[in-house]
Amino acid sequence: MATVGMNDKTERKMRVWALLGPHRGDNNQVLALAEALGLPFEEKWLRFNQLRRLQPALLGATLRSVAAGSRAQLEGEPPDLTISTGHRSVPVMRALRKRSGGKMRAVHLGYPRISPRYFDLVVPTPEYPVPDAPNVVRIPFALSPLTKTPVEPDELTALTALPRPRRLFVLGGPTLYWELPQAQMLGALRRLLEIAERGGGSVLAIGSPRTPQRLLNAVAEMLGRASVPAFIAPREGPPSYRAMIEAADQIHVTADSVAMVADAVNTRKPVGIVPIAKSRLGCIAMAAADRVRPGKRLHPRDLRFFWASLEEHGFGGSVDVPLASEPPDFTAEIVARVRRLLELPPEPARAARDSDR
Repeated sequence: MATVGMNDKTERKMRVWALLGPHRGDNNQVLALAEALGLPFEEKWLRFNQLRRLQPALLGATLRSVAAGSRAQLEGEPPDLTISTGHRSVPVMRALRKRSGGKMRAVHLGYPRISPRYFDLVVPTPEYPVPDAPNVVRIPFALSPLTKTPVEPDELTALTALPRPRRLFVLGGPTLYWELPQAQMLGALRRLLEIAERGGGSVLAIGSPRTPQRLLNAVAEMLGRASVPAFIAPREGPPSYRAMIEAADQIHVTADSVAMVADAVNTRKPVGIVPIAKSRLGCIAMAAADRVRPGKRLHPRDLRFFWASLEEHGFGGSVDVPLASEPPDFTAEIVARVRRLLELPPEPARAARDSDR
């Protein structure tokens, strides 16, 4: 029987809550860090009411913005650590920290829309206007758990029957300042089909919850007429998004989604970034901001800074020339910081034990 050391006992007593919300990409980041910490954690799925529309600074430390059905899971003794993302979770974190008498540690991924001083650690990506502070660690793209999550073989059967190389087109959706013009998206898809016609292989496509149905219908129609093997995943799988990522040899992602770009780059497969276009509001807002505050980020996020970071680090190419890269393990860097906050050894004890087996 293995001897259990003091550090193992301490880690087993640690309580970690992963505060999850409505957005898959945000939740993937939280789970990526929670899993990598090597500590037991609980998933707390938060549902919100209309008060969620208020800014965190106005709400303060409260659970009032949490729907009644979700509030019960937050009762009792607060955890040792919360991992959160999205501004809606901020009042929840503050309420739990207040209940703990200030003992609870808090890590936030992304832009909390409130000063970093309310957290022990804030981890933004380049598009967010988070001010510099000792407890702010910027990383080039979002944390992603996909490379560590196995896919069921049955999900891959139909996909792996398609000829290689399999070129996957991942579509996001419009944001406040950006849109996915249908003609532009279909142009990128047409280019992938042309490349497959010349060089062989197949073309796959999948949308996200934000992808307009009209655009998905147009993509499905084009793939249905294609002269090369092609496949589009249904909005409600199978196959799952994870299975599509696993089966692909190349991944082409619309530039609106930081999380999906991270998923693609972390596979270390060739990645192509598909450009998007400014919305009407985006044209006005960026022109005004660049004139009044040149070089500063738009609120609540400015994707131009994210794309500049991708180019700087060589993370991703184009549809015609996709690029593979070897990104550092940003998750490991954040894990080390969090474990220092909890006064634990830098390496997860569980991971060490597993590697010895």
